Amino acid sequence: MKKNKYVFKEIIEEIKEVYLKGGEQALCADCQWCVYAGSSDLELDSECYVFPYPAYNVETDEETFPEFAVQNHLDVVYRHDMLQDVIMSALDHKKDASVQELYEAILYYEEYDTFKNGF
Repeated sequence: MKKNKYVFKEIIEEIKEVYLKGGEQALCADCQWCVYAGSSDLELDSECYVFPYPAYNVETDEETFPEFAVQNHLDVVYRHDMLQDVIMSALDHKKDASVQELYEAILYYEEYDTFKNGF
């Protein structure tokens, strides 16, 4: 991802752009990040942040979140792989899917744990 602070639709647009220009390989090169927000119910215009995965300490069995996330009471809402997989699947069915359609595919996946195919 290019920056840390986004509105959610910008993340969707960026994933779509990278996938359509460079394919799965280009998209998967940008990995190991999560979307953090103050609420798990993200709308397209919701403010959110992209930071690395929480660090995991095997010895203490604890996660350490990025300092900014801790200070601003942010939690992980989405992992990069879930968003990328859902958006790739949707675009494979409809190359010109709108941001709204991709958002609906993400919500569908969240609810049913399967890809939405009816574009």
